[in-house]
Amino acid sequence: MQISSYSKYATGTFDMDNLQQTIQNLQEQLDTQQRVNNPSDDPVASTQIVQLNQSSGRNTQFISNSQNVKSQLGMIDTSIGNASNLIASMKSLVVQAGNGSITATQLQMMQQQVSQDVTEMANYANATDGRGDYLMGGNKIGNPPFSFNGTQYVYNGDSGQRRVQVTDTRSLPVSLDGSQVFGNSTDPAALLNAMQSFSTLLGQNPKPANYQTQLDTIMSNLDNAQQQLLTSQASVGAAEQENNNTLSSNQTLGVQYQTAIGDLQNLDMPQAISNFTMAQTSLQYSQLTYTKVTQLSLFNYIQ
Repeated sequence: MQISSYSKYATGTFDMDNLQQTIQNLQEQLDTQQRVNNPSDDPVASTQIVQLNQSSGRNTQFISNSQNVKSQLGMIDTSIGNASNLIASMKSLVVQAGNGSITATQLQMMQQQVSQDVTEMANYANATDGRGDYLMGGNKIGNPPFSFNGTQYVYNGDSGQRRVQVTDTRSLPVSLDGSQVFGNSTDPAALLNAMQSFSTLLGQNPKPANYQTQLDTIMSNLDNAQQQLLTSQASVGAAEQENNNTLSSNQTLGVQYQTAIGDLQNLDMPQAISNFTMAQTSLQYSQLTYTKVTQLSLFNYIQ
């Protein structure tokens, strides 16, 4: 059976085209150092890589979210801790103020200190993050959650919590309802108002007849407020611990995703170089063979 000149041309051309395409693909792999650059390189692996990249991207966002939560909760924890320490100092002043031998002048000096402490406590209650958003106003982040209306402190926030997703199924708070931290069931700004009452009492001269009774009430309010702060701080601490565990888990998962992608994507450089060299040699051989075969064409004899 004889093979036509057309078949020789077609077969030779087909072989060389395939080799050239193979060389081009291998060159792209060597340039990118990746085994899969196009879906056609490995359809199954390409699909898996896309899915893994999507999961990895979502996990990377969760890591970023957890880092934000860590920062926010850390600032909240610090503010509550500072407020609790300030209450302890304030309670010492209440005890001193109850000393019957203390003079009116000493009480006035003490009032100046208490007034400064009230301002400091208000700063803790109105703490902000690095962007200037308020941390203790629930969902209301644009204005101070606590303000003084000329008579007493009031709460301007809401009862919500801003939360951030740290896994597909879990979110954690990045703000608190300040009335649950600095208030009680009857007064959402109970702590600040107890301190303000103490300041007002110290400024009264002569002392009111129920001076000691008022001091006792203020001390009781400060005790309750301190307990409320400790409860809130414990809740924040639990959220911080959960977030730290979640962050560590997501970071480990991120490494696993990259390893899995690498197993599918990374190029075996020695093998790729060997394949590239072999393909080039095969193409050169095919070109030489094609040239010699086509020279045997009947057309050459007709000439």
